[in-house]
Amino acid sequence: VGGGGCSFTPRMANADDRTPVHNLSWDDAQQYILWVSRSTGAKYRLPTEAEWEYAARAHTSTRYWWGDTVGPMQANCSNCGGNQDARTPLPVGSFKPNPFGLHDVHGGVAQWVADCWLPNYQGAPADASARDLKNCQKRVLRGGSFRTDREAIGASARGNYDASVRYIAHGFR
Repeated sequence: VGGGGCSFTPRMANADDRTPVHNLSWDDAQQYILWVSRSTGAKYRLPTEAEWEYAARAHTSTRYWWGDTVGPMQANCSNCGGNQDARTPLPVGSFKPNPFGLHDVHGGVAQWVADCWLPNYQGAPADASARDLKNCQKRVLRGGSFRTDREAIGASARGNYDASVRYIAHGFR
């Protein structure tokens, strides 16, 4: 906010330096990406849906990178067990990283990706690029959140929301 990367301060309960930024729309993520790209001279973007799933799976084929069931201290979701809070996601790095070294790919904050929402993968690009449509109003979210149940945080689970609407459980990576 201080550097001009966004025009508002996201409303986050119990936030500290380790809290993942949340309560963001897809449009907010695009505003930040444009700012950080201009500020650094490097080109940044949201991952595509295919890139996100590849990174979350980390060469595994199970529902979650660690296996097919969720137990306490594996993910931040509404019924994952452990020290969950319905008002805010747990701090970044609260759980073991996946084999690629990525923390919190399952649960925590539902992560915006570049793709426009379509109900299935029919016609998806074979090269893992984003599916985009002119005037796309709904965008894809991956990973589930601290407010969703364990079924919605699997590596193949998909969600969607209006691109311009902020919601407490949405953020980006």
